Amino acid sequence: MRASSIQPLLLAGTLAMAGRVAATPAEEPVNSEPSPPAALQPAVPVTPGRPHGSAYDPHARLDPETQIRIALRHKAEGRPREALNVLSMAIDGHADQARLYAVRGSLLLEAGRITPALADLERAVKLDPDDAEALTNRSQAYRRFGRIDPALADLDRALEIAPDLLAARFNRGAIRYGTGDYRGALEDFDRCVALDPHLPGPYFNRASVKDALGDKEGAIADLDRFLQISRNQAWNDQARQLRQALENPANAPATPGPKPHR
Repeated sequence: MRASSIQPLLLAGTLAMAGRVAATPAEEPVNSEPSPPAALQPAVPVTPGRPHGSAYDPHARLDPETQIRIALRHKAEGRPREALNVLSMAIDGHADQARLYAVRGSLLLEAGRITPALADLERAVKLDPDDAEALTNRSQAYRRFGRIDPALADLDRALEIAPDLLAARFNRGAIRYGTGDYRGALEDFDRCVALDPHLPGPYFNRASVKDALGDKEGAIADLDRFLQISRNQAWNDQARQLRQALENPANAPATPGPKPHR
């Protein structure tokens, strides 16, 4: 093992959306859920006056799973506020439903509202300790607060429950890399590639791991594969600079490319 010749930059971690939609890396478009029946999808919550001035919740009679689908539809169509409103009203009526907290926590986490996200995800895990997706997302919240040990523990537990949960593998690989556990990180990114060979992120991150382990040719091959399939121009530029640093370390810039938002 040797000091890495390229900068230790990794693509940002992924979320495991607890609404049972596919988890995707930040650069990929979100695949929205099929539309619920027309009668179940008002564009925004309706709030006509009620006796004594209480608000009317059009979703109050719906079960939690239907409310989750409606919220995710709002999110997929660019209405995050309405998505959170639907989930909050659903929680008012179903305070014991773990997945409502898990989905709202995942949306808050994606929006960068880490403190309320963590509160929701902790509640979700308390209600359902075996929800691998909620554990994966809670690990992301812990990581944002610099709490690496509990973040890693959540991912370990998530992968005990769901060994092929790609978001958990990807995020654990990133944490392992950051703590210097290169062999563990390589194992996780290898598994990510096996699970989805067309996903760009694991190739980029595995290149950094392989370089840290002294496998320059393997790192270059992973960067080449990343460049074949990635559609994110900023990260493609980063990959090209890292590749140049591997092939010609004497001519590489001191700090190749911009740091990613984590």
